[in-house]
Amino acid sequence: MKKHFVYLLVFFIVSILKTNAQTITMPRILGNNMVLQQNKQVPVWGWAVTGTSVTITASWDQTATAISDVNGRWQTTIQTPVAIAGEAPQYTISVQGPVNTLTFSNILVGEVWLASGQSNMWLPMRWWKSFNQVEINAANYPNIRMFMLYNKSTASTPQKDLPFGSWKVCNPVNVDSFSCIPYFFAKELYNNKALNIPIGIISVAYGGASIPDFLSAEGISGADATTIAYCSSYSKSQIFNSFIAPVIPYAIKGALWYQGEANYRGGSGYGNTQTALIKDWRKKWGYDFSFFAVQLAPYFRATTPVTKKDLNYVLPLFREFQNTILNLSKTGIVVNADLMPDSAELYEIHPHRKLEVGQRLAALALANDYGQTVQCLGPTFLSKAVEANKIRISFKPETLGSGLNTKDGKNISNFRIAGSDNKFYPANATIDGNTVLVWSDNVLLPTNVRYAFSDGAMTNLQNKEGFPAFPFRTDVLSGWTGATYIDIPYPVTGLNQFIETKLKIYPNPFSSLLNIDNNDLSIKSIEIMDVTGRKLNAKMESNLSINTENFKSGIYFLNIKLLSGESTSTKLIKN
Repeated sequence: MKKHFVYLLVFFIVSILKTNAQTITMPRILGNNMVLQQNKQVPVWGWAVTGTSVTITASWDQTATAISDVNGRWQTTIQTPVAIAGEAPQYTISVQGPVNTLTFSNILVGEVWLASGQSNMWLPMRWWKSFNQVEINAANYPNIRMFMLYNKSTASTPQKDLPFGSWKVCNPVNVDSFSCIPYFFAKELYNNKALNIPIGIISVAYGGASIPDFLSAEGISGADATTIAYCSSYSKSQIFNSFIAPVIPYAIKGALWYQGEANYRGGSGYGNTQTALIKDWRKKWGYDFSFFAVQLAPYFRATTPVTKKDLNYVLPLFREFQNTILNLSKTGIVVNADLMPDSAELYEIHPHRKLEVGQRLAALALANDYGQTVQCLGPTFLSKAVEANKIRISFKPETLGSGLNTKDGKNISNFRIAGSDNKFYPANATIDGNTVLVWSDNVLLPTNVRYAFSDGAMTNLQNKEGFPAFPFRTDVLSGWTGATYIDIPYPVTGLNQFIETKLKIYPNPFSSLLNIDNNDLSIKSIEIMDVTGRKLNAKMESNLSINTENFKSGIYFLNIKLLSGESTSTKLIKN
């Protein structure tokens, strides 16, 4: 009898162990309220004892099966429906194993984006609401969902599941914890009439992290020597292991990236490493999804005097490293150097204008992923041409939009110009059609121009659609490795409007005024140059008016100094 009891007890224990082993479990990223990528074979996975059979049933009449492998992992795919603008049907998925069934409800099908990087990507709406509580109160978008993940946990090896987190529906209560930039990105996509389908965001950002943290060990070891050397001085793969690996292979449309503050003094290796990261993630997911990044905003440390903000250019050089991702397909960069309200915010590592950044990321997605004819880029340098004592800057046609202007209606700020001595002086700059003319009285024979190329440069040049010009330097084409910034004030120019039209200048023998297009200007001195930069002898009347009768037909440049102390340069068209 006792022996029989022992047999029954053993059988009972074995049955319990077998039953528990056959219990299926699934990752946190798959759950209630989730958004699945539309019109795609989306992966579904989980764990159970080797050989356990699993059946997945979706309420849109799709089924799939899987059997757990020798490592206890099972995975399959299931086809999702096509999302239709203006519609958002709710679905369920049941996952059935031998002893338990997991059911997920309130599922939507739409577009899913991964948002990653540092704290500027993570910062939640509860931080931002101090700037705009109205936005929080109006955040009632049940078809926008976010999986919010932010924690200081890392791992030395890839983890199979996230340490915490769940999908949340967007409403005025939940939005408090939503990341600002991804929320505004999602809102912009969702409110686009041509798209208007559910949007899911997986937010996996980590404040203060360096870029090697986000690469897998394989991604580092298989990268170029520059990346391997760059990663050797930082922690490696810790965040990838804890936050990125558990999300793979959840189907996504693309990734948003805002990171670099921990690395911007780290040298040129960042560009190679960021490229390696994109290749690494795309390889892990198995397809080339879009990757859109945010340039670092103007910033300098608390110890830097505001008067020196135009003399250092470590940050602009780093932006050049960031821009190297544009050599890869399906990538884009958002510029935000125009979003600083005043110089006080230059000391903020977390700029406040997150809404505009999210909107600009959305514009990249709408143009590149959703086939919409929308402006998504600001004026981007194409070429330079030296004209006498000026340099004319041309921009890529597709970035001009409907034309150039300035954000604040003032003169263009933050241009510098240099001659062959590599000394950059603050410069005048004026819009001339779809180009910009740059000059300085201190540089008679200019060779190169820099725009917004200092740590604290806050920009105002843009296209009429409101997208800011990309900071740039032309001397990179000359192979210059260093330059000196001359510490003098920027010139005050108030006559930009005259350079935008063909000008005729007439002598005025009755007063000390020069009449340009019916505007009388009090003149102190005039210098006339031809298109080669040669000074010309012109007949000057005692009242400083100018006689152009002996000029041949053609184009001339006049440097004009006014009695008020201002100066300007005009283009003279001699008919």
